[in-house]
Amino acid sequence: MPLAKKTIKSKTTSQMQVEPHQVKKPMAETDPKAKSKTKVKVKVKVNGKGSPSLAERGSGDGPHQVAAQPSLVALHFMDISLRHSDIQLLQSDHEGVNERLVAFYYAHLQHRRYRSQPDLHFLNPALVAQLRHMDMRQLWTVVHERRLHEKQFILLPLATHPRPHGHWSLLLVSRPDRKFYHYDSLDNCHSMLAYAVTETLRAPLEAWKFVLTTGRCLQQQRQSPHKEGRDRDRDPTSGIHLMCMSEHVADYVSRCEYATSSLLIAWDQISGMRTHLLELILSLGGILPPKKSH
Repeated sequence: MPLAKKTIKSKTTSQMQVEPHQVKKPMAETDPKAKSKTKVKVKVKVNGKGSPSLAERGSGDGPHQVAAQPSLVALHFMDISLRHSDIQLLQSDHEGVNERLVAFYYAHLQHRRYRSQPDLHFLNPALVAQLRHMDMRQLWTVVHERRLHEKQFILLPLATHPRPHGHWSLLLVSRPDRKFYHYDSLDNCHSMLAYAVTETLRAPLEAWKFVLTTGRCLQQQRQSPHKEGRDRDRDPTSGIHLMCMSEHVADYVSRCEYATSSLLIAWDQISGMRTHLLELILSLGGILPPKKSH
């Protein structure tokens, strides 16, 4: 009998040893929950720093779309991704074009339309916007990496800002003519900007004696006196005019091997450019979104 009592005591002590471990189990289960909370905090920080909308900030949408959810991609072309929001700008006659649409069209002209013209170079609008903020070493790097000092004709899209209602104009570097040609749909709207860019490029392009000449085009008109401040830069047709003028200038210099300050384009070419761009996007495998309701 004493032996039986000892065995009973041993069992009870073993049970008492197990029970504390069983009590600790719920506490162990709370640890993964705590870890999951820390994971959520990390995700929020990552989204705040490297979200797609922030990455697209310099591509033409402007700060008003930074907080919004990025729209779907309609077309991948070269290193450019056109989004549904970009296509919807083309679908409305009351909207201008942004930096990404201009970059897409310039890439198409460079790598498809004029790929057999090595003397023609279409400079990316984002790069053009950065030129005035570069030091001389950076400018020389840009010029020599693209061999711009050897190109006969360089087309540079100028913009007050890359948002859809910013004003656009075209600056052409013509080495055979030893001139900079500036084509603007509004008189003197970008004259100071064009002058600043030409002065920036004189040294790296070795264009010290090149003359800045004002070009004339069909849509040329004098700036309305009551348009001031922000309203001065709101021009939904200037980006379309830029694309038409870029193609017209490229066609002309490819045939004639020189440029001119009088390159008139037809009104129907400007009015039909939006439809042409939408058809081009479709032909490249793009998907057109439904039109944005106003």
